[in-house]
Amino acid sequence: MRRRRLLIAISVLISLRGLIPSTTFGGENAKQGAAAPSLAVVDQLDRPAVQTHAAEHSVLTDVTRAGTRLVAVGERGIVIFSDDGGHTWTQGSVPTSVSLTAVKFVSPRIGWAVGHGNIVLHTEDGGATWTRQLDGRIVAKLAIEHAQSRLNTSGANKDAATRSLADAQRLETDGPDKPFLDLYFENETTGFVAGAYGLIFRTEDGGKSWQPWMDHVDNPRGMHVYAIAALGDSIYLAGEQGLFLRSTDKGEKFTRIATPYQGTYFTLAVIPSGEIFIGGMRGNAFCSTDQGKTFKPVAVPVPVSFSAVTVTSAGGLVFANQAGQLLTRTDNGQALQPLSTAGLPPISGIVEAGNGLLMTVGFGGVIPVPLNEGTAQSKAGTP
Repeated sequence: MRRRRLLIAISVLISLRGLIPSTTFGGENAKQGAAAPSLAVVDQLDRPAVQTHAAEHSVLTDVTRAGTRLVAVGERGIVIFSDDGGHTWTQGSVPTSVSLTAVKFVSPRIGWAVGHGNIVLHTEDGGATWTRQLDGRIVAKLAIEHAQSRLNTSGANKDAATRSLADAQRLETDGPDKPFLDLYFENETTGFVAGAYGLIFRTEDGGKSWQPWMDHVDNPRGMHVYAIAALGDSIYLAGEQGLFLRSTDKGEKFTRIATPYQGTYFTLAVIPSGEIFIGGMRGNAFCSTDQGKTFKPVAVPVPVSFSAVTVTSAGGLVFANQAGQLLTRTDNGQALQPLSTAGLPPISGIVEAGNGLLMTVGFGGVIPVPLNEGTAQSKAGTP
């Protein structure tokens, strides 16, 4: 049932960074066919990404900035980067061919990417070369060791520890078939990766070691986490079935907060003013001005699921949806309006590229979109 739910969410959001190949999840008969998907993912985990002359036209899932450089990731382990605002692209060297789902940088050279098979990749040269730090096999091993340690700890909640151990053992049985879907790094040493089935891991040494963090998160049913955003000491998670969690102590403890919508959230953003925006299925979007304590609906002109969001240098927002539309905030955040763009393929990632452009990625590869003055004003919340 949990696999079916993830498949349904992914089918609705096929252009999101959670793009999952059919070989990864077995559908209704997942238990009967588990061996073949696991073997396929292991093969992809260990096979380097193939170099291609048209990588910028591949299916891409996320894009970000590394200083002035643009870096995008996508299916089959593809990573590309551009130093001229997206006019030309170079493919990076990647040690895996699983689909990558998200990428973030904390400096022009230091960054991380995550993807299927619970892969975590690290770069120290701005995305030109990548090394593996974590994958599903190590995730299962770490989860089992952590759960056994909790079970053996005096005074621990034995029932909770027993459930955690059973969950960890299932990870090992299933094989490395689950994706990380987003990540957040506070700096070059401390960060989080999160994804399907509520899996969340933390590092405090730049990814040299990782700790299971599920017992710090109020997510007992293991809902999928699709998005992470942070501002100051506060870190927020959003995901499946209305999941929204907040930490006010840099991630030591995440507490669940009720939201007005019980459908899945795929996008999450916090702007410098502290406002939080979450967007999900069927065009549902909400805004909070009190650190997530309460949410108000945001008027959306089309009932299409959101797939990406970016915060601009002016402190505004641009949302993308599954129909390939870009929308910006108006009326001080109470509404979204479409940009004057049409005919884009489904968008899975977006970032401000500079030189008056937004860079979008998705089924059409990399596609620049003009960012005009009126758009910048509307994103900044000017009516």
